[in-house]
Amino acid sequence: MNAPTGPVKVSTSGATRLIATAIVALLAWAAAIGRGGQLLRDPDVFSHIAVGRWILAHREVPGGDVFSHSMPGARWIAHEWLVEVATALLYDRLGWVALAVAGATCFAAALAILAFALLRYLPVWAMAAAVLAAWGLCFPHLLARPHVVVFPLLVVWTAALVAARADNRAPSPWLALVMVLWANIHGSHVFGLGLAGMFAAEAVFDAADRRAAWRAVRGWAVFGTLALAASLATPHGLSGLLFPFEVQRMNYALSWINEWQQPNMQRGHVLELWLMLVLLGALSLGLRLPVTRIVMVLVILHMALVHQRHAELLGLCAPLIVAPALAAELRRLGDEPLARSLRGWLRAASSAGLARGALAAAMAIAIGVGVWRLPGIVIPNTYVPAAAVEAVKRAGITGRVFNGYDVGGYLMFLGIAPFIDGRLDMYGEPLLRRFNALADMPKLLADFDIGWTLFHPADPHVAELDRLAGWRRFHADDVAVVHVRTEAPQKR
Repeated sequence: MNAPTGPVKVSTSGATRLIATAIVALLAWAAAIGRGGQLLRDPDVFSHIAVGRWILAHREVPGGDVFSHSMPGARWIAHEWLVEVATALLYDRLGWVALAVAGATCFAAALAILAFALLRYLPVWAMAAAVLAAWGLCFPHLLARPHVVVFPLLVVWTAALVAARADNRAPSPWLALVMVLWANIHGSHVFGLGLAGMFAAEAVFDAADRRAAWRAVRGWAVFGTLALAASLATPHGLSGLLFPFEVQRMNYALSWINEWQQPNMQRGHVLELWLMLVLLGALSLGLRLPVTRIVMVLVILHMALVHQRHAELLGLCAPLIVAPALAAELRRLGDEPLARSLRGWLRAASSAGLARGALAAAMAIAIGVGVWRLPGIVIPNTYVPAAAVEAVKRAGITGRVFNGYDVGGYLMFLGIAPFIDGRLDMYGEPLLRRFNALADMPKLLADFDIGWTLFHPADPHVAELDRLAGWRRFHADDVAVVHVRTEAPQKR
């Protein structure tokens, strides 16, 4: 079964398409804003603001570490620099609410673009099912961070590649401009390049004859060259392109960070539900897809099963990848009882009055949630050890700090050089291993001339410091514990 090519008829009328897209956008925005401060529940929010401020103040993107005391001048790829500048500007002018709104808006825009693109191939009910699946896979990792800014770009990129294949042509050269923006926002741009490569391979594989194959090779090679060149248009050049591959090789560091771990099905994960629904459709309805599209989906599924943070790639890309073939399968199943019932429901639901009513209801929900949530959005206290740092300042405690990974961003935000923070790609696995080796902590504290420490109360370093000679507990609250040195370090 080959991938559908040739002009594809729009499945839904223009008015219905716009109304459905608007409803998706409003409801997605309301759901995201409904999370309130949970949109900001991440320690890296502070470090993104700090980096953005530094870039604005110095008018350059740092090429080495300018924040920590443990790795000063170390090679550092600030691959999210563009969105970090925007983050600093938004926070400094409008506060936490602006960051939450920006994150929610990017999420809503991605789902709206996804809905609009899917309605080229699918009826409204099928689009709604696909968007809900994407919604569920994105929501657990929905935070006001650079990766969410990529969501709309990811959907635009994938939709354009799918449309090019559906029309049996290469993508427009102008699409490469998306890669320029993407490469300066987040390191996931290499996934976009890989996805384009898979579609190019499909174009050659599905070519009717040798002449068509060479035409596909030429067209996709031109686009691929432009996209690759666009991905190098960053302050880091080739290093920025290679950066994601370097991160993937940091097995120890990635296993230590929750979002880079495998999804835990024992605790319940939306990916499990997604897989069961896909299997239900395939086994009960006999849905068939081209082998090339199956391979693409399996590649992304593998990524999501290895690292749970890739679930959003599966949610946002897989529906678009399978949509043209799925449209043909739905037409084949048109006489099934379920399909007849859905068509009848769709005709009733797409009446002008009901559609306008649904749009009005979505607008009312979005406005209501905004009025309820927006005034009180602030970052959760979990990553804000303000009282502990203030106590250190009042006591005149000086020296270098040995801190937990989750408070390093806050120290950067305050202008205090941390020992470690969320930039584990820069710190590297040797330092991270030393950080986690509690038995080696006395030597580490001496080697880095540490004067005080700052950790979350549940961190195992706290209990070790309580037992360590030459240190005493100075401050403790629900957010952080501070220990201070009581005698000069003994270096060994």
